[in-house]
Amino acid sequence: LIDKEKGGPNGSRVQDTHFLGGHQWDYCRLMAKRGGAYDEEIENYIATNKAIYDHAGSERKALFPGGPDTYRSTRYKRDNSNQSFEILSSKVEEASAVSV
Repeated sequence: LIDKEKGGPNGSRVQDTHFLGGHQWDYCRLMAKRGGAYDEEIENYIATNKAIYDHAGSERKALFPGGPDTYRSTRYKRDNSNQSFEILSSKVEEASAVSV
């Protein structure tokens, strides 16, 4: 409701109210703190989510607009303790290696 009254997350488009974008990570931390669940393990989980989200976003942006959404098929192995991940398979990387 507060976001709607302020005109959305960027202050200008109410229709974007549902979209947190890069603000979602601080929002997750806030909710974990309010719920009394925030600790190093939760922080590592959130930071790993962000790393995977950012990677998926970079794969998505590398694709042709309106083309296949192959980035959704990328499989990750999480390493929460290091706030990182390993790519197990990626059709985007396979396609770019073939087209080079």
